[in-house]
Amino acid sequence: MSLSHNADGPQLNLAGRLDAQNAAELRGVLARHAADTPGDLSLDLSGVPFMDSSALAALVGALKDRRREGRALRLIAASAPVRELLSLTMLDRAFALPPDGAAR
Repeated sequence: MSLSHNADGPQLNLAGRLDAQNAAELRGVLARHAADTPGDLSLDLSGVPFMDSSALAALVGALKDRRREGRALRLIAASAPVRELLSLTMLDRAFALPPDGAAR
């Protein structure tokens, strides 16, 4: 998990499997970045080949926390399996995930 900055602000790049084994770590990383970085946060999930419901719950929790603070959590990219999970759960709408191949 690496943090970089682009024209839109901080961007967290996640890679590898996101599942029950590391969902608590993911929650912690998202909470730390919420506390340490002002404004919105963008997430790049293009390097995530698999995500289960526990990792999805961590993302939804972070989204709700940011919204309560008047900030946004944006998904700017996602791998095909993650896109499919978000679509099946209709969370692609909540995260406003851009269409596959759309410019960031």
